[in-house]
Amino acid sequence: MNEGNQPLPDRDDQRACVQRYEAMRSRNAQQFFDVEEFELIIDHYLENNETKRAREVLDFAKQLHPGALDLQFCEAQVLMSSGRLNKALEVLDAIEQVEPFNEEIHLHKASIYSQLRNYRRAVDHYKRALELADEGLDEIYLDLAFEHENLEEFDEAISCLKKAVDLNPENEAVLYELAYCFDLANAVEASIGYFKAFTDQHPYAFVAWYNLGNAFAQMERWEESLEALDLCMAIDDRFSSAYFSKARTLLLMGRYQDAIDCYQETLEFDGPQAVTFSYIGECYEKMERYDDALLSYDRSLALDPNWVDAWIGRGVVKDVQERLPEAVKDLETAIRIAPENPDAWYYYANSLGRIERYDDALAAFERVNQLEPQSLEGWMDHADLLMNVKGADAALKKFREGEMVHKLNAKFKYRMVSYLLRVGREQQALLELEEALMADHAGHAELLEHYPEAAHLPQVLHLLELYRR
Repeated sequence: MNEGNQPLPDRDDQRACVQRYEAMRSRNAQQFFDVEEFELIIDHYLENNETKRAREVLDFAKQLHPGALDLQFCEAQVLMSSGRLNKALEVLDAIEQVEPFNEEIHLHKASIYSQLRNYRRAVDHYKRALELADEGLDEIYLDLAFEHENLEEFDEAISCLKKAVDLNPENEAVLYELAYCFDLANAVEASIGYFKAFTDQHPYAFVAWYNLGNAFAQMERWEESLEALDLCMAIDDRFSSAYFSKARTLLLMGRYQDAIDCYQETLEFDGPQAVTFSYIGECYEKMERYDDALLSYDRSLALDPNWVDAWIGRGVVKDVQERLPEAVKDLETAIRIAPENPDAWYYYANSLGRIERYDDALAAFERVNQLEPQSLEGWMDHADLLMNVKGADAALKKFREGEMVHKLNAKFKYRMVSYLLRVGREQQALLELEEALMADHAGHAELLEHYPEAAHLPQVLHLLELYRR
């Protein structure tokens, strides 16, 4: 619910009212409170999820101030808090008959319709509130953007957020949401263009520099990402999210020690965090400094024994070190903590396969495919294990299950060619190979690595030469 139009209550006044009310109740006495004081008390209980207490205050308030319109608003809020949304709408309809131009009615109704997942009605009421409100418009546009996101109308959401920024360029929540919405719309170039222009106009807006750095990283424009994130940190040197983004960029650039140094900087102002040591462990893992990686993962788990990424990291490192029973045990712990985590299941499946627990490994790969069908590695490793255990026909049959998601992916096609050639379906393999070569000729190296015999087939060699650019 948007309450941006209303001044925030004075916390000292609110605390005093609540204390006076509770003292009155403890003495089983009666005392006078005006409507505004009752509103403060009711708000306090609603904020603390004490709906029953809020209802008791409301009933007492209605005895002292029967017919007070502000208390009807309170009643709608209490009804909303208790989940009686349709009844709350009835109360708001009654208030609207008296105050048809009160934007708060529409803000409350919009919130209710959003909870009822009637996002279109919520949009209508937020738009009506915008017509009536004199202030807090940026917050209303933000809420309206949320409803457009619920409707997957990302262009409309972005438009709303831009209007909110125009009204209040210092609204950081809107800037964060705008970056997120550009991501939802797969509009990274538009995001870069917008935040570059915004930072030209508002050079000290650290959130905008942060968003720009992340957008550059998505486009693998690494140096520009680092520059934007450095500017962000120059403005706010304790903004840990920027350090994490910079460290991630450095990791992806292969500058692992620099990434570690960046993560360690956050320890100075955030203190020890499980996530930080887990990321440091990942960097050491990439550097093949496995003992240091395990030490970092252990430090992560000492801070939070349920930090699943650290358990996964331990399992992966121990698998590489050929400590397979220990790897399986760590990955089983990760799955127990986060049974819906596809990474945990993926590495678990691979480790099980390496210790020849094939039935368990295949079952684990099934789970990977269910949880994350967009993971091509999950399908490829699953099919390869099936090929080793049950033969190429079983591998091909399983691999085809991923076709709906990956059929346009050249890497998927090259692997499909390998399986088709192995089962003797050469004509179909050549058709798939042509499509793969047109999409990514260089990718054929993976086919030859997976099925070296393909290099000796004249038809394959002919197509490789024909589509060479």
